[in-house]
Amino acid sequence: MKIEQIKLKDYKVLQNFEIDFKDSDGKILDTVVIAGINGSGKTTLLEVIFKGHEPSIYSEDDFTYYILDKNHFYKSTRYVSDMDETNFYDICTKKIVYLKVNEVPKKELVIEQIKKFRDFIQDENEDLTIKETNVKMIDEINSIFDGIDLKTKFNGFSKDMNREILFLNDVKDNLKFNELSTGEQQLFIRALNLKMMNIKNSIILVDELETSLHPNWQNHILRVYQNIAKDGDNQLIIATHSPQIISSTPNESLRILVKDGKDIKVKTFENSYGAEIEEVLQDVMGTKYLRTPEIAKKIEKMWDAINTKNITLFDTLYGELEETLDLNDKDLVLARLEKARVLSQK
Repeated sequence: MKIEQIKLKDYKVLQNFEIDFKDSDGKILDTVVIAGINGSGKTTLLEVIFKGHEPSIYSEDDFTYYILDKNHFYKSTRYVSDMDETNFYDICTKKIVYLKVNEVPKKELVIEQIKKFRDFIQDENEDLTIKETNVKMIDEINSIFDGIDLKTKFNGFSKDMNREILFLNDVKDNLKFNELSTGEQQLFIRALNLKMMNIKNSIILVDELETSLHPNWQNHILRVYQNIAKDGDNQLIIATHSPQIISSTPNESLRILVKDGKDIKVKTFENSYGAEIEEVLQDVMGTKYLRTPEIAKKIEKMWDAINTKNITLFDTLYGELEETLDLNDKDLVLARLEKARVLSQK
């Protein structure tokens, strides 16, 4: 199941709203990253996909339309034959997985899932010893996080009666789950839970994937979830504020929701992939100030002063900024050079 497009009218913040999930060749995207400021409708959009509103269903060619009401629908690839309205919610429960903000699966559930995964490996590889099965399980689980500079690794189960999941890092070999940082707990539990669910031909919705993650991990986390989704031919739809995730998203997969009066419009960008964080914040997210606003405004006034050759005001503002910023701050360095240039012309 993969969504091609969504149209909404007069639904919460999404009034006259339309979004498609296709690339330039018209192919439905496997990964869609939806970004935007607070209040732009990112979470609302995910909820529409997950919940629906009094749905009815009809098929056309190779697609199935889910009619939420006369103004609201989304269109996806057909995945079940002879489907009717009565089993819509049951099917969507299995075919649409939604990871909400700060919704972390219980550790005990993930432990049971990992145990079942180990049993599955054993059943599929009867010639392996118990030790070899454990090694294969550990390797496969840690492979989920390939590409992330992650010092902590999954290390199997404890040998006591509790059978706790253990981790290792460069300091300790048998870290318990509650000894991990909040970010590590979020990363491991959410990703492991998703992997262990063995989702196939479904839609995976994730709201604010970056929650509690260090910026270095945010640079790579999209790849982790893409790998999990790709294994089961799923469509991954993510809502995010993270400039790191935006920069790591292929251009065709990125959709930016922006306010246009009362409406929310969808923008795409040709050069967002691999862009520096400052570019993403300013050009994509529309961030006005990259510094603390008080400092940013004072820097603007300083530049206005030197551009109008008001050296006295310039010196006052520069002196105030010098007390706060490092002498090697780029704006202070450039300001000194510009002052020298202006004075040399007198």
